[in-house]
Amino acid sequence: MGQHEPLFKIGDFVMCDQEFVSFLNYIYDDDEITWLVYYGIIVHIDAQYHYYMDEYVYEILCLDGEKRYFMESELKKL
Repeated sequence: MGQHEPLFKIGDFVMCDQEFVSFLNYIYDDDEITWLVYYGIIVHIDAQYHYYMDEYVYEILCLDGEKRYFMESELKKL
């Protein structure tokens, strides 16, 4: 499995949406899940698990001041 370049760069402003994860949609299908959407800036890109997951893990400094971690598939550049 080859390693591709990250889709996003440090400093990108992104929307982080855990609703993209299918099992959360299955569990919370009837509920409004607005609390799972965050906005923030990428501060670190971790390639350590790319071999196993075929995705990068991004550390995001969210607008509420908390740092959170998201998979590449959970991000959208704004």
